[in-house]
Amino acid sequence: MSVNTNMQQGFKCASVLVVDDDTDIAGLIEALLREMGVKHVDRAKNGKHAIGQLQRNVGRYDLVISDWNMPEVSGLELLKEIRHRSPNLPFLMLTGRSKKEEVLAAVKSGVSGYLSKPFAPLELQKQVLALCKRPEPSSEDKDFLEIC
Repeated sequence: MSVNTNMQQGFKCASVLVVDDDTDIAGLIEALLREMGVKHVDRAKNGKHAIGQLQRNVGRYDLVISDWNMPEVSGLELLKEIRHRSPNLPFLMLTGRSKKEEVLAAVKSGVSGYLSKPFAPLELQKQVLALCKRPEPSSEDKDFLEIC
């Protein structure tokens, strides 16, 4: 698996939570994230465990990547819980679901990105980079930085 390092300018995700009951998929995602330069990757086997990790580590994660279909608490239920507690935390949903109603349910719940399985590593990288870009400094910020 190889990533395009030229695409990483402005990348700001230092810590990502990967939520998937398939340990092989979670491992592949983790390896890709580490290759992209993510310093810390945690895993949760389902939404219930992810909620626990998020509660114990408030403010730690820059991005959540979650599967939709999982036992106990689904990715959609996790997304709704996260939006209730951390409305600005980027959330990338991975799923084999492509029915219009399901995609709309995720959008209405505040999903930041949506990637259908199976996906190529480069597709995942593009989504992660889009969700983890540093905002450009405003002209006022640039003026302040020049004064300093």
